[in-house]
Amino acid sequence: MKRSKRLDTVVSLAKRKLDEAGQALAFIQQKLGDEQNKLAQLEEYLQEYRETIKSAGGKGLSVQAFRRYVDFSENVAKAITQQSQQVSTVEQQIMQVRQHWQMLDARHKGLLKLKDKAIIAEAVLYERQQQKELDELAGRWHLKKPLF
Repeated sequence: MKRSKRLDTVVSLAKRKLDEAGQALAFIQQKLGDEQNKLAQLEEYLQEYRETIKSAGGKGLSVQAFRRYVDFSENVAKAITQQSQQVSTVEQQIMQVRQHWQMLDARHKGLLKLKDKAIIAEAVLYERQQQKELDELAGRWHLKKPLF
């Protein structure tokens, strides 16, 4: 079996791993978008809640209502902090998955180049063999041909 044919299996395996890594990268990027949307929603909700309380504050707030406002605002701020950390974690995961994908991509491209070189080497060898056979046939024909 020719070397280029043996490399087909290795190249297809590398391609499959590359595709799987690409799918993982797409998945984690989608997850980042979702996490960023959650963070934006929390920040928007906190802003809206504060504006609502400010507008109600002109009418006067009881101490209990003010405490509930402060407690709830702190809880939402904690949730925002946690969500920001989650976004950072997912961003780090994306960097790791992207590096892994890039490594697999480079490996796949390297294997493709190796296969191409093997194909070229096989073609050169085949052409040399053909030329050698033609030279031998020409030599035999020349010896059998009468001089006059």
